[in-house]
Amino acid sequence: MEEQSLCAAVVTYRPDVSVLERLLAALAAQVDHVLLVANDGAPWSCPIPENATIARQSKNLGLGAAYNLAAEWAQQRRATHLLLLDQDSVPAPGMVAALLGAFKQPGPVAAAGPLWRDSRTAEDGFFVRLTRWGVRKYRPAADEIAPVDFLISSGSLVSFNALADVGPFDEKLFIEHVDTDWALRARAKGYRLYGVASARLDHGFGEATMTAGVLGLRRQFFLYPPARNYYLVRNSIALWRRPYAPWQWVWHDVRRTVVLMLFYVLFVPPRLKRLRCIAQAIRDACRVSVTQVENIP
Repeated sequence: MEEQSLCAAVVTYRPDVSVLERLLAALAAQVDHVLLVANDGAPWSCPIPENATIARQSKNLGLGAAYNLAAEWAQQRRATHLLLLDQDSVPAPGMVAALLGAFKQPGPVAAAGPLWRDSRTAEDGFFVRLTRWGVRKYRPAADEIAPVDFLISSGSLVSFNALADVGPFDEKLFIEHVDTDWALRARAKGYRLYGVASARLDHGFGEATMTAGVLGLRRQFFLYPPARNYYLVRNSIALWRRPYAPWQWVWHDVRRTVVLMLFYVLFVPPRLKRLRCIAQAIRDACRVSVTQVENIP
């Protein structure tokens, strides 16, 4: 049996150092090596475990490029799996070991992800599955290892065998839908994704939350800056046009994106700037091919 070697990539951009310190302390004992890709170049500092290395970048590479850089670094260390983490995620004890157990499930297995908990509300999250007519949230039973169709990138444990076959993360997407695109490509190649209920991750979405009613439905929204509105709309349109995107997901994501953008334009200042970002995203997405997207709005 192949000996497992685990590396982790933590991507940072102007991090909350106190959260990052807790993340590293929780992670260090669970993997062999950790690479912090510091995408801001800022001189922040916090205690670094002995098995961690910082790669400071002179500019923001984006999430996809940071993951690919970390993958090359991990391969040099003969890693079999790469754990992806955002700066605002803190893994629970035993999370990585629980994720690794999912690779014993029927396969081939591309990645496994934890059941996240919203660090602001302390509410448990969910996994996502495609259905006959769209996408639905799936809340697993305790200790269940459930086949899923998508995983958020933070907390995902990716197999290097799958990464070699599916290909690297799409750097041109920069930040939004980097994980979605890779999951869609993995599915198209016949790989499976699993959500592991016993693997837990505290994760913060957005800068804050807000509850509002849009199109007759009242729900909670995560708040992001206008630039993220640009990337979400542009990258969503790009993925809708890609041949490996199933129509069920496209139909779901069209509705989701429309609701999100209505919410931002109606309720979250600066509204005019957000509207301009959305309009620019639509123009940029429609004037290029499905793979020719740029990084900067």
